[in-house]
Amino acid sequence: MKIISLLEDRPMTAKEICQALEADTSREKEVYDALKKASRVLKRKGKSLMMSPPVCRKCGFVFDKANPTRCPRCKSEWIDPARFSVMD
Repeated sequence: MKIISLLEDRPMTAKEICQALEADTSREKEVYDALKKASRVLKRKGKSLMMSPPVCRKCGFVFDKANPTRCPRCKSEWIDPARFSVMD
């Protein structure tokens, strides 16, 4: 998978993956779906897909899910996106 080879080079956000694949950034949701599939493929290869969680830039809240839209603590939409990488 092309996404796996991209993530083996360096950690990337879903938006960066879209740009690297020359896809429209509005297709980020499809990237998240592809990352789920990539995770299963990597597991079979003895590797894992790691996610550094999104963080609210205003209050520092750390999110559990990969694609939040608003901080539950301070209601800010100023969020650093999740970064994904491949680990051996």
